[in-house]
Amino acid sequence: MNRRDFLKDSAAIGMTLAMAQGASELLADTPKDDAPKASVSCAVIGLGKQGQEILTSLAKAGSKPKYICDTYTAENFLKKSKAIAPDAKFVEDYKVVLSDPAVVAVFVATPSHKHKQIVIDALAAGKHVYCEAPLASNLEDAKAIAKAGLEAKTIFMPGLQMRSNLQNIHVLKFVRGGALGTVASGRAQYHNKTTWKQSWPDDDRMKELNWRLSKATSLGLIGEIGIHQLDTAAWFMKSMPVAVTGYGGNLLYKDGRDVADTVNCTLEFPNNVSYSYDATLTNSFDGSYETFFGSSCAIMLRDQRAWMFKESDSELLGWEVFARKDELQIGNPQAGSGIKTATGIALVADATKQLALGKQPGEVGTDVSHTSLYQSVDVFLDGVRTGVKPEVGAKEGYQATVIAAKANEAVTTGTKITFQKEWFEI
Repeated sequence: MNRRDFLKDSAAIGMTLAMAQGASELLADTPKDDAPKASVSCAVIGLGKQGQEILTSLAKAGSKPKYICDTYTAENFLKKSKAIAPDAKFVEDYKVVLSDPAVVAVFVATPSHKHKQIVIDALAAGKHVYCEAPLASNLEDAKAIAKAGLEAKTIFMPGLQMRSNLQNIHVLKFVRGGALGTVASGRAQYHNKTTWKQSWPDDDRMKELNWRLSKATSLGLIGEIGIHQLDTAAWFMKSMPVAVTGYGGNLLYKDGRDVADTVNCTLEFPNNVSYSYDATLTNSFDGSYETFFGSSCAIMLRDQRAWMFKESDSELLGWEVFARKDELQIGNPQAGSGIKTATGIALVADATKQLALGKQPGEVGTDVSHTSLYQSVDVFLDGVRTGVKPEVGAKEGYQATVIAAKANEAVTTGTKITFQKEWFEI
């Protein structure tokens, strides 16, 4: 069964169980077989923080990489990667990985500006490729990668990990099914006080490590982090934005970087629907989330959790009577709205599995042990095992990169940019 049919059948099963058993939520998935999956012979290229996270996800998914690869060979740098994947052979040259016929899949986790040649060479070598998002730090390279991904006979999957998150897929059914009513707007944020700067005794190495702090090699905060939340908006809205307005600046870190530490943008979608986004490295208040507003309710997502906040005049759907209710503090005192408490109806993604175990999903809640990255890696590995391409591919990866790149351009220039349809074509 492919993923699309799987979700369709799950939705139907969910409706039946919700009515027959008083289940708390519409159901997104069927009970999973916890039997170990076949290990996929793979390699991870790029052993920075994201590469290490991929190694951790692979370990949890039961696939041991045959190779780990990076151009930097200092033992203190490689120590953590080797600890996560002790049986993997370390090599400096990624072409050694590609020349090994036993390796069927590679994960490219190098800095964004180094993706292009590695991805194209890997696909040409007949490997399945998982490439971190954004596809590249400029649209010319991103298009070349996407074109190679579309033409490849193997699987190419971008690291748009939020599209593989079962919690998001679950919520998508509500949004696409009209639960919001008339969609009015959306809002998302990423707040995390951190310098984004890494220190290293060697100046050349430190410059290489801090590639995200340079316009020459990075799409900045909105392109490297915001891409996931902006892509979620396009995914949920089922359309590309028509314009973007942005602004930002380097407000705290006066350390020579030329990318903003605080950014804001507003995407305009068809039918005058707007989606505002802000990200900052100067403050951690209220973390990260995505919210969609409609005439019937608002829906908020926070990683592996989601809630529906109904309007008093919206119709009673029936199932929400049995659902778990959470009291959440909402509001933004920095914007003058103050903090207040609102009752959210929990939207639990793994309700079916919990029912199969004899548990009530409204009482247990969502399994938060599997991160979005883990689920994305797992979807890719399943695609490699079965030969069935994941629903997120080169087209989605390229379009997300276009949105992020143009949003970053709007931020750096402080202007409004109108999207052209041809920009999204590969």
